[in-house]
Amino acid sequence: MFLYLTHTKPIMTMPRHYQRIKLPYYLNELEPIISFKTMYYHYDILHKNYEEKLNEVVWGLKLEEQFPTLEKLMENLEQLSEKIKDDVRFFGGGLINHNFFFAHLAKFKTRSEDYWAEKIINPALLVIIEKKFTNLEKLKKELLESALKMRGSGWTWLILNRKRELEIINTANQDGPWSLHCRPLIAIDVWEHAYYLDYGAKRKEYVEKLINHLLNWEYINEIFLNYTVPLNA
Repeated sequence: MFLYLTHTKPIMTMPRHYQRIKLPYYLNELEPIISFKTMYYHYDILHKNYEEKLNEVVWGLKLEEQFPTLEKLMENLEQLSEKIKDDVRFFGGGLINHNFFFAHLAKFKTRSEDYWAEKIINPALLVIIEKKFTNLEKLKKELLESALKMRGSGWTWLILNRKRELEIINTANQDGPWSLHCRPLIAIDVWEHAYYLDYGAKRKEYVEKLINHLLNWEYINEIFLNYTVPLNA
């Protein structure tokens, strides 16, 4: 089987303080849900472009001294100058959204919907899921419905909001929950570049398969447990 390594040394003269993640899987390991070709364009070209463009925008401004992480940068967009704010919102949003999206996917195994079984999900997380959505099937249904309502390009998220409650939201373009001072648990990329090569206009099929087969619940459990610091008011 052909494997494509993505961890090559980047060619760029300027330092990249804000970086894209290294994938925890090979580009072909999300198949057949997401193809190698889609992952190549999505990660190696588009995601790399967000990384390069953001670092070009902030080059020489020493923003990393005030905002040492990408999360801190995106949480504090309103502190940026008008000259760079829109570019940071778009390119920084593209970088952080995709970092989260790729990190919370797992390489495909022969999974059925049993992957959503209660034993997989942290009991504390399961309690608040059932409190908000009644059960996991209802959560899946509402995620799908929200993703299908998105007009144009954007994202569907399951977040912990500032009240520490679960909520499903949509954000346009490359906006994300960090600038709303919320924390993501699930991200569904509904830009056409995320699925069109594999599914054409069948967004519903893409979302259903991603939710049922590629979410890495071990990772989602981990980040849920790390959300212990009170969210900004």
